[in-house]
This record gives sequence, C-alpha cells and structure tokens, in this order.
Amino acid sequence: MREFNRLIKKMGIRRSYLFLLLLRAPFDALRTLMLSCLMRAVFFSLESENAASLPGICAGYGLLCAVLFLYNGIIWSRYAAFSAHAQVRLQKAMLRRLSGLSLKQAESRCGGDWLTRVNGDVQAAFTMMNGPLNLPHLAAAVVNTTLSCLLLLRRSMVFFGITWFFLFLQLLFNYLIVLRPPAEWKEASLSAAAATVSAIRPVITDSETILIYDAKDLMLKNCEAHSRALLRLQMKLHIRNALSDMVMRLCGIGGYLAILLTGSAGIFDGDMAFSDIVYSFQVRGSIMAGTIMLVTCINNLKANSVCVGRINDMLSEGRISDEK
Repeated sequence: MREFNRLIKKMGIRRSYLFLLLLRAPFDALRTLMLSCLMRAVFFSLESENAASLPGICAGYGLLCAVLFLYNGIIWSRYAAFSAHAQVRLQKAMLRRLSGLSLKQAESRCGGDWLTRVNGDVQAAFTMMNGPLNLPHLAAAVVNTTLSCLLLLRRSMVFFGITWFFLFLQLLFNYLIVLRPPAEWKEASLSAAAATVSAIRPVITDSETILIYDAKDLMLKNCEAHSRALLRLQMKLHIRNALSDMVMRLCGIGGYLAILLTGSAGIFDGDMAFSDIVYSFQVRGSIMAGTIMLVTCINNLKANSVCVGRINDMLSEGRISDEK
C-alpha cells in the first residue's frame, strides 16, 4: 500500500481516487442490510400467516434494490473512466522514462525485463486500482464486514461467537499457509517471466543465425527450461489457492450447521422464530464473504504491490505530467 500511495501521489490523483473509493465502499453493506431485512420480513409474514403483505414487501424492496444498483452503476462508470485515464497516463510516463534512459542504463537489464515493466507492471498497477478483488473491493469489504458484525451481534451473541470461531480457523489457515509466501513468489514469478521472454525473443528475431550455427535444439531447450521454471512458480500459487478454497467451504458449512442446531433449540424454547435464523444466516454469509474478500484482496494487493514498487523504481522523482 505504501508503494501504491506513493504512485498515486506522484500522479496527482490521490484525492480524486480516494473520493471515488469512498463513494463505492457502502454498496455491499447496504445490500446486506436490505437483503437481510427482506428475508426476515418475508419469513415472518409466512410464519404469522400474513401472506397478503408479501407483494407490498417484495415491491418495496425491489424498488430499493433498483435504486441501489443504479447508484452503483453510476459510481462504477465514473470510476472506470477515471482508472482508464490514469492507466494511459502511467503507460505514457513509463515509455517516456524508458526512451530517456542512457545506453548504459538500458543495457543493465535484459529486454524482457523492460517489456515486463512497461506492460505487465502497468497492468498490475491498473488491476490494483480498478481490478476485481483489489482496492475497490477491499474498501467495500471493510465497510460490509463491520456493519454485518454489528447486525449479528445485535441479534445474537451466540451466533456471533459461532461465526467468528469458524472464521478464525479459516483466517488462521489462510495466513499461515496461503497469505505469507505469495509476495516472494510473485517477485520470483516476474523475474522468471522476464527471463522467459528474453529466452524466446532470440528464437524469433535471430532465427537465421541460429540455423546457421545449428543451435536450434540448444535454444529450444533453453526456452523450455525457463518456461518450466515459470510454470513451477505459478503452480505453487494455484495449489495454495486451492487449499484455501477447500478450507473456506468446510468452515462455511460447519458454521451454518452449528447455527442451525443452536437456533433450533431457541425455536423450541420460544426464544426466537425461524425468520430470525434466516436473518442470521444472511448476515453470517455476508460476514464470511466480506472477510474472505478482505483476505483475498490483501493477498492480491501484496502481489501487485511488487509491480507497483518496480514502477516507482523506474520512474524519476516528481509528478507525472498529463501529456497528450
């Protein structure tokens, strides 16, 4: 985050970006509140044998849902245009910086590394700004999780404790097994990708020379070795994500069953209605989704911040001008 803050400050867009981020953040929390109240109202009407009120309830919440999604669409359209303009400015600044390098500086790195910085790193910075499960969803997840915790705590402290018990197990697993290694692996993956591009480029550009010296097999084996190294690094990341998904599903089902068993005792004792359990299910699902989104966003931000740091290292000091 420090590298990204440094970049948007250098571009002179920090205030505008934070303002758009704050406008987008409440959407998930408002949707959670609306859906939870809708489910409780519907099931309470069915329990109280007041089915005649269902059309009015559904129509009212349908109108609120339409207004909420209209607001979200307007904000996202502004946000997407702003991010696309920032990406163009950043890529032009990177190209200007690259064209202004001295011969000694240009030859200090391989050609694949420069191509990765101009294309891949800029795309990673744009993904961090506007992509799925990055900064926009991080802000939304924080607001949504906070509101959902307050709603569930107000409904039942027992349900709140069950939810966070299973959630803590999942977060602990994610931190120890999934979240810690990927930043280093992402850096190694970027280096391996640059090395792969550098190994493949001579096969295309110097093909006649390779045929003259009968070095075709040697060059192809070199490309294969670099490609396999990159594949092994990427497979490590995929395996960690698969383990995280497995634990998430197990903890999710276990938490629902625990709330259902605890809530059934409360129903038999007359302390709560089934509509309260449905309401708690909805809020608990929002807490789980928001927290998992939060962890995933942090994981993605840590990986993408490596690319943003490389951009900051390449760019000169000062603000990035908005040149046409």
